[in-house]
Amino acid sequence: MRNIFAIVAALALAGNAQAVTLINGSFEDGIAIGPAGFERLATDDETSIAGWTVLAEGVDYLDSRFADAADGDRAVKLTATTAGGITQRVGGFTAGRTYEVRFDLSSDPYDPQPRPFTSRIIVSATGGGAQLFSYTVTGQNSPTNMLYETNAYRFQAGGSFANIQFRSLNNDEFGAVLDNVIIAEVPEPATWAMLVLGFGLVGFAARRKGATVSA
Repeated sequence: MRNIFAIVAALALAGNAQAVTLINGSFEDGIAIGPAGFERLATDDETSIAGWTVLAEGVDYLDSRFADAADGDRAVKLTATTAGGITQRVGGFTAGRTYEVRFDLSSDPYDPQPRPFTSRIIVSATGGGAQLFSYTVTGQNSPTNMLYETNAYRFQAGGSFANIQFRSLNNDEFGAVLDNVIIAEVPEPATWAMLVLGFGLVGFAARRKGATVSA
């Protein structure tokens, strides 16, 4: 029985033997945020949000005094006075394997335009094409009810490093709010099959042990 558990554990690790080193995916590690609940960060800022570089036109770094985060207390609005964004050079990929970038998306609840309306962003990674994502703000959205939606972007790694980029398409001071960025390898079908087989063996062994004890 112990050997079977070891086999299943080894199979589970085989699909993601090399760890992807995304830093500060929930944006909790960064500069102090003032009483207004946000700090405006300028283009090329590499220190205010640990691990992340601010792209052209800047972003707003938020905490819960401005609007609730999806995870923890902080989030990033991908606009300052117009469309901005953030990027991170992430290591730990294996060339040729497929990865999924998951992230939570909402939008500035103080945007005055009539609801419903849509905020849009572009997500891209080295080795993968750019993909459009959108978030629709309704009458239910508020600073304490951000109604984040989880999205997923997939790409095939071309090497051990990739630049992950999130960029707003809103050309005003409002726009999409990003939080809880996570990167994981997408298991290949053969890996899934081995895992299923392994768990099946564990179940069979458990039933057999139960039958032996009953006898």
